[in-house]
Formats: sequence, C-alpha cells, structure tokens
Amino acid sequence: MSDVELTESQKIDLCSHIIPLIRSGLPIDNGLKAMASELPKRLARLSTDVQTRLQNGESLGKILGGDRRPESRSLSATVAAGDASQKLALALESWAAIHTARAQAKKRFRYKLVYPVLLILITTFAVGCAIHSLVPQYRSNLASIHTTIPDWFQYVEFVHQNLIVWGILAALLSITPVLYFVWRRGALDAQGWPRDPAYRSRLQAHASKLAETMILGQVPTGVMKELVVGSLGVLPGNRGNLDPASQSILDLLEQGKLDAIQGAEMQADISRYLTERSELQFESQGRWIVYSVSIAVACVVGLSYVLVIYLPWVYLLNELKHIRTIH
Repeated sequence: MSDVELTESQKIDLCSHIIPLIRSGLPIDNGLKAMASELPKRLARLSTDVQTRLQNGESLGKILGGDRRPESRSLSATVAAGDASQKLALALESWAAIHTARAQAKKRFRYKLVYPVLLILITTFAVGCAIHSLVPQYRSNLASIHTTIPDWFQYVEFVHQNLIVWGILAALLSITPVLYFVWRRGALDAQGWPRDPAYRSRLQAHASKLAETMILGQVPTGVMKELVVGSLGVLPGNRGNLDPASQSILDLLEQGKLDAIQGAEMQADISRYLTERSELQFESQGRWIVYSVSIAVACVVGLSYVLVIYLPWVYLLNELKHIRTIH
C-alpha cells in the first residue's frame, strides 16, 4: 500500500485516538481497527490505513512522521523519544498540544485581522469619497475667483480622475504590513526553524518535556540529545536551536556533574516556563498588527488626504484673502 501523506490536523486527530489506546495497554493496530466503526468516515479511513501499515511492519514514527515537513520530523523524533522513555502517550500528548495551541492561535489571529482590514477599507473609502466630491469644487471655486490654477493641481486632478486605481493602491499599501506579518509568522528559515517566536518557544517547551521523560527513563545522553533536537523539527545537526538552559542541563548530565532527578526537575521547570512564554507571545502578536496597520494607514491614506484635500483647501483659503469687497 502506498504511503498516505497526512495533514497536520489529521495527525492531531489520530494522536488523540492513539493516546487512550496506549494508556489502556491495547495494541494500537487492534485498537484502531476496533474503533474505526465509531469514527467519522474521513478519520475512519485514515485509522484503517494506519492500522494496515502497522500490521505490515511499519513503525508508528514512520507512518505519522514519514515526510520531510518540519512538523513531521518533530513528530517522528517525538515517537522515538516516547518509545525510548516508555512514555509514548505523554510524548504524543505534548506534540498534539503544541499544534492544537498553534491552530487556536491562528484562529484568534484571523479574528484580530478583522479590525485592521475594516480600518483600511473604511478609511480608504472615506478619503476616496472626499476626493471625489471636493476636487471638482476646488477647481470651480478657483475659477470663480479668477485665480491662477497652480501646476501641482494637475496631479490632484490626476488622482481624482483615477480614483479607483488610487483606492486599490492605497488599500494594498496599507495592508502590506499585515500581509508581511502573516507571511513572516508562518515562514521557516533554511534549517526548518519557524520564525514565529511563540511557535519556537512552544517547540522548545516540548523538547524540554521530552528530555524530562527520557532522563527519568534512563535513556543514554547521546540518544537523548539527538531526539530532543529532532523534536524541534529542524534539520539534523542544528543543535543551536535548542533552548540554552535545556542544552546546558543535558551537557551537565553527560559530564556526570548533575543528578538525574535534579536534571529532570529542571527540565520540567524549563518546559513550564517556555509554555507560559509561548502563550504570552501568541497573545502579543495581535497588538503588533494594529500598530503596524495604524502606522501604514496614517502614512498612505493620511498623506493622500494632506496632498489631495488639505493642501488645495489651504491654497484656496489663501487666495480668498486677496479678494477685496466691492462697495
């Protein structure tokens, strides 16, 4: 049977059903087969595929994390770490919690985009309406007082004549910071390390959690380091992405300068701290959207307002001062 490339959400769903099977002591393949009839059609088909591949001798790590995506590399190392520490259910639960929290953060992030987008559209529409109604009046008023039309007013009229194009460009330029922020938030660097600091913190918390279970499971330090780094989802050999405090504890354990119980407790503390930091970072991201959009709207739409509406108005008032009342 050909390998099925699972999506991130499908892997989370499968993990949520595999974890209870592991904790109950049932074989995963038989358990998936037994519960297939109770699952939704889409998930039942995936469960049957996973069960068949397990019976054919494939490992759970290869099935769930067999492709080259960073989250798959992370899941593959997580399964290996869980097997090594005899805490597979806890390891899968930790991995699923990362991506569940990330999915929820994405959902909240999309809701937070509503205000900036509405701000851009409403402001652009309001300034566009002002340009549409006021620019012809400026020319009419300047002509009525027989004053010279300045050369720069041609550019104002050009904007008026191409108002739809101006509106589209102004909206695009204002929304560019949001688009860049969204792209930056979901992008990976060359080593497969996410640029999103909240996601990085959560991955490092997961790695520290796995380190804790493997220390207690007496896994050899060399194997432990490889699996902990692998759980980050980065390309092999990129140990610099691991949290420095967690890395220092592993080094001290390897050198025999730290007791295993103390090392496990310290890794647990690091994991809790990084999880809390991740939550704060997720929440703070929405505020930067509002700030960046407000600045962009002020620069793009505000500058258009000053040059196209305010400047001609000031010029018209200045010309009106030269008019003498006829007695």
